[in-house]
Amino acid sequence: MPYQIDTRLRGANPSLQIRDASSGAVRLAWEYPRHMLAESEDEELLALRREEAIHELFRRLFLLTTEQYLKGETVDGKGSPV
Repeated sequence: MPYQIDTRLRGANPSLQIRDASSGAVRLAWEYPRHMLAESEDEELLALRREEAIHELFRRLFLLTTEQYLKGETVDGKGSPV
């Protein structure tokens, strides 16, 4: 099952959406969390939040790929997993 990948920037906030190309169903939707820097927070905490958000994105992409692999879906149609 091929996927359509849409990426966008909303201001400085990146987002990602992966859809099933045949049905148009959204398989994964992700938007970088918007965190306003409060007076009590510092840049290091904000950097940790950014890193955590990126890790969450890759975790979700891994799970999506694993699901596709376990279902036997391929990109090239020749039996090799995605």
